[in-house]
Amino acid sequence: MENNYELMYICYQAAHAGGNAVADYKVKQAKTKGDVYVGHHAIVTSADFKSQSEILREIREHDPVARFMTEEHVKDKWFKNRLIKADNLDSMLNSRVYVIDELDGTSSKKIGHYEWSISVGCVQNLEHIAGAIFAPHVYRGTLFCGAKGHGAHIKINSKTERCNVSDNRLSNSYVIVGVDCFLSKYPIHNKLLQTVGDKCRTINANGSCALPLGLVASGRADVLIQPPQCPWDWVAGKLLVEEAGGSVLFYEMESKKIKFLDKLEPKHYHPEKRAVGFIAGNKKLVSDIMDLMLKI
Repeated sequence: MENNYELMYICYQAAHAGGNAVADYKVKQAKTKGDVYVGHHAIVTSADFKSQSEILREIREHDPVARFMTEEHVKDKWFKNRLIKADNLDSMLNSRVYVIDELDGTSSKKIGHYEWSISVGCVQNLEHIAGAIFAPHVYRGTLFCGAKGHGAHIKINSKTERCNVSDNRLSNSYVIVGVDCFLSKYPIHNKLLQTVGDKCRTINANGSCALPLGLVASGRADVLIQPPQCPWDWVAGKLLVEEAGGSVLFYEMESKKIKFLDKLEPKHYHPEKRAVGFIAGNKKLVSDIMDLMLKI
């Protein structure tokens, strides 16, 4: 299967299936994951696995030769044998891999808040070629999807529109930041919040990483700033923002210092690390915020 549009449709169907499976599902209990990066702030619930089951079923039906990278553990033996893990990351250079976030924004979902999403991205030979993000409770159901060379689109209920990033400058921009920006372990981002907050129109935080990438791609937000995240948080959204005419600038953090990247390598998709952070938006905004970060 080589058609990017067909792969986008698989991502679309998978994200939609996962979202529909848990849209009205009531989460009763949550387990703390003990994330080495954000500690007790990361949780997992039965909804994550319920969504995962539907996503994997959909992909297996339509693309059985593909491989997978998932946030939560997979119990099914067939899928486990096809997982991309820390010890076989280089296989991404010659594989088609679906990178899946079964439920991005689990804390929001648990309390009945709408800021959560399902994200499915497709990477082939380390090239981002398709992706979809579904937010069941945003605008009563919003799905972002895109394929390399075919643009990005947003579907709200039955209406579909082409996605284009905004052309706003920082002074007139709606900035979204990841909630990890508030953690004391990211002092650069703590200071950046104040600097950007003084310069932009308004600034807000979102508990999902994938959802605001879709909002940026569709011009409903202007820029997203994230400290280091896991690959499933951004794989689908990267493709959407770029197909909508925007830019996603990635960086590593070494000893709390920023190192911007020219390109992504297999190590940046490490499933057990938060290897890269990023700035996503129109090219001018991304460049301006990069300059502000480097001055801190």
